[in-house]
Amino acid sequence: MYILEKINNFTKWKYSSVLILSLLFLVGLFLRTYLIDKNLFFGPEQGRDMLVVKSIVLDHKLVLIGPTTAVEGIYHGPLYYYLSAIPFFFSKGNPLFISLFFIFLNALSVFLVYLVGKELFSKRIGMIASLFFTFSFGAVVMARWLSHPPLIIPASCLFFLFLARFLKGNNWYLIPTAIAYGIATQTEFSNLIIFTFIAFFAVIVFRKRFFQQKIINLLIATVLAISLPIFNFVLFDIRHNFLITRSLIKSQEHRPQFVGYFLHTLTGSIGQFMQVFSDVVTPTHVLIAIVFLIASLYALMKLKDKYKIGTTLTLIWLFSPFAAFILLRYNPLYHYFTASIIVTVILIAVLMDHLLFFRKKLGLIVIGILIAMNSWLLYVYLPDSQNVFFQSTQPLLKYADQMSVIKRVYKEASRAPFFYQAYTIPYWMQDGWQYLFWYYGKQYGYVPVHMNKGLLFVIIQEDFSTKLYQYNWLKDTVSKWGVKESQFKYGILTVEKRYVQ
Repeated sequence: MYILEKINNFTKWKYSSVLILSLLFLVGLFLRTYLIDKNLFFGPEQGRDMLVVKSIVLDHKLVLIGPTTAVEGIYHGPLYYYLSAIPFFFSKGNPLFISLFFIFLNALSVFLVYLVGKELFSKRIGMIASLFFTFSFGAVVMARWLSHPPLIIPASCLFFLFLARFLKGNNWYLIPTAIAYGIATQTEFSNLIIFTFIAFFAVIVFRKRFFQQKIINLLIATVLAISLPIFNFVLFDIRHNFLITRSLIKSQEHRPQFVGYFLHTLTGSIGQFMQVFSDVVTPTHVLIAIVFLIASLYALMKLKDKYKIGTTLTLIWLFSPFAAFILLRYNPLYHYFTASIIVTVILIAVLMDHLLFFRKKLGLIVIGILIAMNSWLLYVYLPDSQNVFFQSTQPLLKYADQMSVIKRVYKEASRAPFFYQAYTIPYWMQDGWQYLFWYYGKQYGYVPVHMNKGLLFVIIQEDFSTKLYQYNWLKDTVSKWGVKESQFKYGILTVEKRYVQ
């Protein structure tokens, strides 16, 4: 009790929140960078993105669109590319530095999580939410993904922070809300859909608050909310014979596999959301996560009278993705619920606040158990990238092994020109190795060349899912590529040194 009293007295100190959040930031940064120099996942998609960034920075070729989506002719926003250009410029293209830049941004979000929780509910809920965000297995794993989806975490925090402040009476935050909305929609195409639904529901529910605004403020906010998410796509469409428009129409006419029927979409959405919720709260224990979700919603409903705006926005945040996917009959992927990571930690914080109010010791015990569980699983799974959703098909592909391969290739080449062929997952996408050879080849003074004869290095990533396919490729194709001189291996990467006549 003495310790609890001291902690309680400390939290009443004026600067205690800043110190606690700063400490959580440092802890979160450590967890998110743990072994990242060895285990950074740099696959073909990462290489493809970085080649575009390289073109932007070095060749000054600006782009209007971002990475491709699962639908041909539909693209994500280019925000990720232009943010990547910042660390690319200062590090001259170092993949690890670029990854650390985005991890740093993610870790900084702990301050935003606190502010959102505080604005929606209370300081204590904000602090508990930031605590869970720091240690959450799902939040940490998402931060380590060198890709565009994690950007929605700080973007969604800004959007709901500004929106909550506006709804509470601060008219100044209407325009920042519209800007944050535009930023959120440029992170991922699915977020354009989700946040449009969120904005729609928020305007409908709080219409009186919006109608109280001056016409000029509403007009500016509306123009920003409409133009920021789509202006670049419209320009791209005009320049490319309305490619995106035609692709959208075609996708609805032919209904490819990503579109499903109502029940299938409903069950798929629930399944993916619960997987995300479980990874954030109780990794590998979905049934326990369901119990926590139900209990959190119960605790949330208890606050509906005291925190009407906060409760309503939390429910909109939580259920809008379901409404979007079900009405449009989209079968969502795991990362489409990335923005739900923040609402998840807020829901758990609401539940923990409820427990602390009625059963303080029980609340502290549950908080301790959840933090200990997530910390332990990070320690167990991160070294071998196990249970990492974006690396599920190739958990043993490690950045350190890729670097070792490149160094050995240059050593074996002995400054002679060479070319390479890589077996990758997804198949035959050479972009990852192309970028790595470009960046690390600079220190050797040359990069691989395009030729059909001479020194060849065949980089073979062990394929555990289709071993027979890889075996036949090695037997029927690679064996005919000249004479095999030697072979070396690092992790799951085997390299054959061959000479083609």
